[in-house]
Amino acid sequence: MAQTAQRIGAELPRSRRPTAVSTAWDEAPGSVREARGRRVARDLVELSRLQSGAERVELTELDLAALLRTICADYPDVEIAGPTQLQLSTDSRRLARVLFTLLDNAFLHGAAPVVVSFDAAEIRVEDGGGGFAARVLERVTQPFVTGDRSHGRGVGLGLAIASRHAALLGGELELSNSPRGGAIARLRLTAEVPAALATA
Repeated sequence: MAQTAQRIGAELPRSRRPTAVSTAWDEAPGSVREARGRRVARDLVELSRLQSGAERVELTELDLAALLRTICADYPDVEIAGPTQLQLSTDSRRLARVLFTLLDNAFLHGAAPVVVSFDAAEIRVEDGGGGFAARVLERVTQPFVTGDRSHGRGVGLGLAIASRHAALLGGELELSNSPRGGAIARLRLTAEVPAALATA
């Protein structure tokens, strides 16, 4: 049975909210520094598990359109383009982890408008910012690669983790710059999850 959007939303991991980071981190009080340190430590453990092959996916049937509406509700003025319903067999928590990361990056390092479009083949997140720096783009999914506009708010782990979750889901994360400006993140959904990576 397909999960409801409300149940999925209740189970989703919540990443940092863009407005909280962009305002609070500039002042860098002790509590924010400590929270950031804990988040980096968790991210390092997560990345290590993904790199070691210790992770497995838990497939469920869900409505991708409902999942995206639930996730995008955490962000201001995101435009969503796609079918009203789209059934998909995937790991909802891992997919949500990827999508939160892509949206966080769009708001923290890009600019409005942010558009999320999707179909059965891919999910695409595009922003209206300046895009990825040329020196960063070819290495952007490697750990500890950051852009010029990070301003100390990231250590370059988010996209590395998202890329590895995408691979676990049988997909691929592709990052590029739009000819009109802004960054484009495409999560390809065409491949099936490898049997060896799925739980029984």
